[in-house]
Amino acid sequence: MAIDATLLPILVTGGAGKLARLILEALIARGVPPERLITTTRTPERLAALAARGVEVRQADHDKAETLVSAFRGARRMLLISGTPQAFIAGIRVKQHKAAIAAAVDAGVPHIFYTSAPNAAADTLADAHVDHWRTEEAMKASGAAWTILRHWEWPDWHLEHHWRHAVDHGVFYAGSADGRISHITRPDTAEADAGALLTRDVENRTFDITGPQGLRASDIVDALRGAGAKDLKLVMLEPGELAAKLLQTGVPAEAAPIFAMIANAIRGGCYDGVSPDADIFAGRPRTTMAEWLVEALPRVLARPPAGLWD
Repeated sequence: MAIDATLLPILVTGGAGKLARLILEALIARGVPPERLITTTRTPERLAALAARGVEVRQADHDKAETLVSAFRGARRMLLISGTPQAFIAGIRVKQHKAAIAAAVDAGVPHIFYTSAPNAAADTLADAHVDHWRTEEAMKASGAAWTILRHWEWPDWHLEHHWRHAVDHGVFYAGSADGRISHITRPDTAEADAGALLTRDVENRTFDITGPQGLRASDIVDALRGAGAKDLKLVMLEPGELAAKLLQTGVPAEAAPIFAMIANAIRGGCYDGVSPDADIFAGRPRTTMAEWLVEALPRVLARPPAGLWD
C-alpha cells in the first residue's frame, strides 16, 4: 500500500512489549520506513536490534511524567498501548495513561490512538475495563484528535493459565453460561492496529478489534478437542463457584479469580460482538480459534507453564 507521508512519524509506546513489537514489524512490512517510526520504552537497551534497523528508540517512563513530553515530540500519530495488568492491580494505570495523554498534547501530537477493551463503560462487569473507560474519557477531553481501538480478548493468557490445565486435568470448568467471547490473536490485533495507524478518516471514532466469531465455552472446548484434547469434558458452574474449581485443575491462585470475573462478564455480554474492523484494517481475514489452537496447544503443552505475567 502507498504510505501517506503526512501521517508520519508514527510513535508506538511500550516498545519492549510483545504487542508493540508486532505493530512496529507490521508497519515496516507495510512499507513505513523504519526511520519514520518512533517507539518509547523504559528499557531502550532491550530494543537495540530495532534501533539498528533505523527505528528511533526513546526512553520514557509513564510513572515519571517529566520524561514524556520530549519522548513524544515530533510524532504525528501516537499509539498509546494500555498499561500492564500489574499497573491495574496497583491502581496506577489510569494515572499513567492520563500522564501520557497530557504529555502528548503538550508535545504537539495531533492524533492519539489508544488500545482499549471490549464495551468499556463505568458500570462494566469486567472491572479491569473501568480503567479503559476512564482513559477513553480522558482522550475525548484532551483536545487532540483521538481514535479508540477496543481490543477484544487475546487467547494466549487463557491458554497458558486456564485451558492447558483443563486439558491436563480432563475437565474444562466454565462459568459463562451461553455468553460469547470473540477471541482475537495478538498478531491479528497488531496487524489491525498497524492498518488503523495508516488509515485516514479515523479521527474521533471507536473501532472494535474483535475475533471472527463469538464463542461459547462449548465452542472453545470443541476447538481444544480439534487441536488434540480428545477427552476434555465441559462442566458449567455458577461464576461464584468457578475460582475454587479452577484451582483444582492447577490454575494459579492469582489467576483463578480473574478468570471467574471474566466468566461473569462473558455471561453478562461484556465480551460479545463481532465486528469487521480488524479484517478491514489488517487487509486479510482473521485467524479462527480452531486454527490458532492447532498450532498453539501442542506448543504450549510441550513446555512448563510460563510466569503469570510473561
